Amino acid sequence: MKKGKMQEFNRKTEAGAVAYFRHCIKNGDVAGALGCFHAQAVYIDRDGKELRGLDEIQSAMNNICALKLDIKGGTPHIAVVDDLAMWLDQWEMTGNTPDGHPIKMTGHTSCVMKKNEEGNWLWIVDNPFGSAVLINNG
Repeated sequence: MKKGKMQEFNRKTEAGAVAYFRHCIKNGDVAGALGCFHAQAVYIDRDGKELRGLDEIQSAMNNICALKLDIKGGTPHIAVVDDLAMWLDQWEMTGNTPDGHPIKMTGHTSCVMKKNEEGNWLWIVDNPFGSAVLINNG
């Protein structure tokens, strides 16, 4: 594969949608990452704060995409009912801060995906920190 050639992702599968999202994060593609969310989506940050809608979610994507971290996931558990899917997995993000300090974050995702009219899976609820938000929320 030539360097710079766009990698293909099948976003009509749950795993393909997640792979595309992770690719966008690693490559600093804010627009691509934001395009993985449903217009009415909710993103739950580490502190349990709900960012509602694409305008609010964009701030989180700006921050995470700026770091261009590599995200690896474990074997997910996926439950699908019609056009909704629940995705559960463990993840690890690694990389460096702009000044060269190493970053390593881990978490347990629990999110809900919704298939759009084109058949692509999008996040309707993205909770990358899973039940840890209960601890942080007191």
